[in-house]
Amino acid sequence: MIRVNLAGTPNKKTGRAAAKPAGPSNLLPVVHVLIMIGTLVGGYLWYSQLNTESTNLAQKIAAKEAEQKKLEDIIKQDSIYEGTKVELERRIKIIDDLRKSQVSPVVMLDRLVDSVDRTRFVWLSSFTQNNSAISMVGTASSLEALAGFYANLQDTGYFHNININKFEDSRAGNVAFTLASDFAPPLPPKPAEKGAN
Repeated sequence: MIRVNLAGTPNKKTGRAAAKPAGPSNLLPVVHVLIMIGTLVGGYLWYSQLNTESTNLAQKIAAKEAEQKKLEDIIKQDSIYEGTKVELERRIKIIDDLRKSQVSPVVMLDRLVDSVDRTRFVWLSSFTQNNSAISMVGTASSLEALAGFYANLQDTGYFHNININKFEDSRAGNVAFTLASDFAPPLPPKPAEKGAN
């Protein structure tokens, strides 16, 4: 026969003890305190790391802003120098162009004397120059001599825009004339057209 013990008292015959009911452990509050301390320490370490990084970043930003300000000053100076450089290059080009277009009075008189000598029977009584503009007053023995003088001036390549302003026949058969011209170096030759023989 089977006996059931409803009173919950241990059965002396079997020697088994009854199970104890589960209750709160004494270690649980200690574990909670350790978790809280760990969380506080971890939070403090994380905060201090973020604070250090923030300080470092603020220092780097300040350094970069100071460098940017220096670079902006350098860029401003560079733009001033570039403007000055462009202005100086423009002035140098003007001076070079003037030097290239400038012909010495010796060359001018040499070309004029050659033209008079080749013509013959042409005499100049006055000669004036204002920069590159020249005016001459003279006498030729005939209209043919005056036309020859005109052609000889053109052939030099230095006399441009030649205009005979006035000419008159005198009773002696001579022709008095007034001539104006520009004096400049000869123009460079035009490039030959492609395909021309």
